[in-house]
Amino acid sequence: MTIPPARRIAVLGAGLSGLTAAYRLSTLLPKSQIYLLDGARQGGWVKSDKHAVSFTTPAGERLQGTITCEAGPRSIRPRGGPGAPAMLKLIRDAGLEDAIVPIPSSHPAARNRYLLTPAGLERVAPTPLALLKPASASAALVRGAALEPFRRSPQPYPADESVASFFKRRFGPRIAHIASAFVHGIYAADPASLSLRSAFGILHDAEKKYGSVVLGMLRGVATPEAKAAEAAAWAELGELGKKREQWSMYALSGGMQALTAKLATEAAANGVEVRCGAEGRVSGLTKTADGVEIALPTGPLSVSHVVSALPPRQLAGLAPQLPNLTANPSTTVGVVNVVYPLPPGDIHPDGFGYLIPRDDASQHAALGVVFDSTALPGTGDGSLEGKLTKLTVMMGGPYWGSYGGAAPSSADSLVAPALAHLQSTFPVLRGVEPLLVTPHLNAECIPTYAPGHGARLRETHEAIARDWDGRLSVVGAGYGGVSVNDCVLGAELVAGALGRGEEGVTGLERWAEWE
Repeated sequence: MTIPPARRIAVLGAGLSGLTAAYRLSTLLPKSQIYLLDGARQGGWVKSDKHAVSFTTPAGERLQGTITCEAGPRSIRPRGGPGAPAMLKLIRDAGLEDAIVPIPSSHPAARNRYLLTPAGLERVAPTPLALLKPASASAALVRGAALEPFRRSPQPYPADESVASFFKRRFGPRIAHIASAFVHGIYAADPASLSLRSAFGILHDAEKKYGSVVLGMLRGVATPEAKAAEAAAWAELGELGKKREQWSMYALSGGMQALTAKLATEAAANGVEVRCGAEGRVSGLTKTADGVEIALPTGPLSVSHVVSALPPRQLAGLAPQLPNLTANPSTTVGVVNVVYPLPPGDIHPDGFGYLIPRDDASQHAALGVVFDSTALPGTGDGSLEGKLTKLTVMMGGPYWGSYGGAAPSSADSLVAPALAHLQSTFPVLRGVEPLLVTPHLNAECIPTYAPGHGARLRETHEAIARDWDGRLSVVGAGYGGVSVNDCVLGAELVAGALGRGEEGVTGLERWAEWE
């Protein structure tokens, strides 16, 4: 194998995507100088906070200890595409395999997920795809799935459409209404504004190939090549790849920040120069005769290649000639961690949590609630596990946008509606003083892929290839998926290509042939 020549590569953005890219580049190109630049903190939206608490139980027992609360992502899926093995490989390579906390498929958190409706909590299937499985759905969902194969597909078949349009067309308004809850939980978005093909491409492909989503899901839509590649990725993980087959999801001991912190530590140990805060704030990119000049507060930095893990709108300010970087909006999400001095069983049913369809409980702009204490046991509460209840209220998204409201000006203003929502859902909490309430206002944290997103990525890929002479690549949630697995996969693909010495790597090659 030919080792690529030493290079100077700058990674812009120190969130999960940027940290993954910087870490992997440092292992693949040990003789190259890698820079990691970010005007804010390391870790991006991944943030695991430790809190000391003390309280007296209803039985009179005095307890104290430290708990972990997540302000961002908290769980990881061990399946669902090539990003899943990429994430587990990253965790293993970074030395965090022993920190994995698996949640088996038999666990209540895997089996019990709820919708909050005007009638109360209703147990449903945990994903939009599972809505198509009659054994896991209500009678209305079963009827919708049973009738779906008999619905005609439009001709010519649309290149893309909104999630709301698709579910109404294929399953009717009732299932479309329920699907809005899952869109709230994954994208914090309005289904009428979200691209079906980019958000739930398997559904688009199933109907296009078989004329029916249900038939397509039963027969499968993945190509033999894709299946073989994913099988090889799992096989490479050996015993770890086999173990994950029994998991519904997994988390990390100490929280998701354990991963971003370890990546930062390993990258620095490998020689990556990290500049975060004021000294890492990039104000311009200029293509030069032999590379790219980056404008920084401390002076220009010349590199041979730039990997941007910045949100597309931020990159647009640095490379305004690139098309489509401002085409998609991003949603603002409120996250309120609430801890009560009561065991979980006194408050809520065992399970992962609940999501809320549009308009069913919108007076507090709530999107859903995670039952952290029962959803992800063993991730950082020690001896207090089972003695207190951690809940996370997710708020805002489309309620502060296309649904008609405006985002609040401060995180503190989220506390009152979050507590009111919990007390409305669980009357036992009325009059109970929380041990801890920590609000977070995550501004523009999740992109909403508007219909036509894939075609726009193809245009952006072509523009980068044409105008940047192989000196710019892009990664991150703004392009190829918002999950942590998606972010890691995109960064790994770019780092791997650069590590192999490939030329003209844009990061958007997957959309080069998009139609």
